Amino acid sequence: MNTPDIFSPYDRCFVGKYRIKGVYQTGKRRMIRDNTEKEDELTLKREYDNKYDEFAVAVYDRYGNKIGYLEKNVNEETAFYMDNGYECIAVVSDIDKNSATVGIMVDVFCIADNESMKRLKAGFDEHLRETIYN
Repeated sequence: MNTPDIFSPYDRCFVGKYRIKGVYQTGKRRMIRDNTEKEDELTLKREYDNKYDEFAVAVYDRYGNKIGYLEKNVNEETAFYMDNGYECIAVVSDIDKNSATVGIMVDVFCIADNESMKRLKAGFDEHLRETIYN
């Protein structure tokens, strides 16, 4: 008997490749260096009360420790999807454990089927147009 995949690859829609910022500021470089590996799945959470960034998306490791944020200049799309009720995750695509800031690159995915993702992307494009022209 074939059982359906609970989480098929088609449910993950690629959003982009981004750098995690703020790792150095968290004061947890050693913990991050020891607990984070390439291909780890990381949790993304919106921080609506972040006074520095209205689109702040915090990044948490597999143990629930905050390790930083998606870069400020590229986080708006991910924040938009999350604000519309969709879960987004990050997967470590590259990590430089020798860097003073523990350089981490992630691939961000939105958990949505293809049709929902098309609607979300259209909604985000409209959001950008409104932002630019208003």
